[in-house]
Amino acid sequence: MRLSRYLVFLVLTVALSLSVSGQTMNLRFSLPPVMGSLPVAFAKAWGMFDAEELNLEVIGLSDDQARNMALLAGEIDGMVCDVPTAVLLAATGNDVVVTSTAYTPEQSGSLAILSQSYFNINTLDELLDLTAEGNSLKSIALTSMSSAEFHVDALLRAQGHDVSPERHYSYWYDMLQVATFLSFGSVYAAVLPEPYVTYIETFPPLKQGSHLIHLSDFEGIDLLPSIIVFRRDAVEGNADALAAFYRGLQAGINEVNSIDRDELVDTGIDIALDLFFPGSTRDTVPDGILDDFQIPIFQSPEPLDEARFAEVVAWAQTKKYIWQTPDYGTVVSLAFCND
Repeated sequence: MRLSRYLVFLVLTVALSLSVSGQTMNLRFSLPPVMGSLPVAFAKAWGMFDAEELNLEVIGLSDDQARNMALLAGEIDGMVCDVPTAVLLAATGNDVVVTSTAYTPEQSGSLAILSQSYFNINTLDELLDLTAEGNSLKSIALTSMSSAEFHVDALLRAQGHDVSPERHYSYWYDMLQVATFLSFGSVYAAVLPEPYVTYIETFPPLKQGSHLIHLSDFEGIDLLPSIIVFRRDAVEGNADALAAFYRGLQAGINEVNSIDRDELVDTGIDIALDLFFPGSTRDTVPDGILDDFQIPIFQSPEPLDEARFAEVVAWAQTKKYIWQTPDYGTVVSLAFCND
C-alpha cells in the first residue's frame, strides 16, 4: 500500500513537472504601422515565437492614443513605439520599461516632409510663409508628441525658424490617417516615414500629372530609433517569456536580413501590406509598388542610448509636455540585449 501511494505521488509529480516545463508562455504585443514593427511581424508569421514556446498575440493598432491606453489598461503587455511616447508615459507616472531598440532608421530618405505638386509649394520656406497667414490647413500634418514632431522642431531650429506649433503644425494620432489625407490632397503637407513615401509616390496620382514634392528629407538630422516598451509588471517575474520573445525576434531579424529580396517579397509582402496598408492585397496593389518597396537591414536590439533619452526628455520639458524628469536607469533596461 505504501509503495503504491509512493508510485502515485511520483507519477503525479513527474506529470506536473512535465506540464509546467512544457507550458506555453503568453504575451500580448501591439504593432503600429512603422518599419520597426516588421521584424516582430515577420517572426510571428514565420512561427519563430512558437518555436520558443511563446504564444505571442499580435495586435495591430495605428492610433497612438489607443495603443497607449491599451498598454496602461493591461490589454497588451508591450508594444513598438517611439522614444517620446516612452518618455511621456514614464514622466506621467506610468511604470513602463524600455527593453530595447526596434529599428534605427537610416539618416537619409527615411523621413520626409511632403506636399502634393498641385499645391505649388516647392520648398519648406514657401510652406512656412503660408503658415504665417494663420491658415491651419496650410500647416504640417504630423503625429502628436512623437518622433516626427521632435524631428521637425529640430529641422526648423536648424534652419533658423522659431517653432510655433499653433501656426506650423496640425496634430494627428494615426499615421495611416496622415498618409491617407496627404494622398488625397486633404492636407497641404505631412511628415511621413518610409514605406509610406514610396507607396504614395508610386500609387497612381489622383489628379492628372500630380506627384509628391519633398520639402525636406531631414538631411543632417539624427533620427531617433523606434523602441520596444513593456509594462513593468509584464517584465518582472516574466524573464523566461521576455527571453523567448527576444530569441524569436532575433531569429526573425536574421531571416529578414539573410533571405533573398525577391523571396522575401514573395513570402512576406502580404505581412508588410497587412501591417502598413490594411485591406490591401497583392491584387489591389498597382504594378511597380512591390518593385520599389525597400526593406532595410535590421540591426539586433540594443539598449536605448542614454544621451538620446536625455535629449528627448529635455525637448518634452521645453514643450511643456512633461513636468517630471524620468530616470534613465529606472526606465531603460539593459537586461534584454545581446552584448
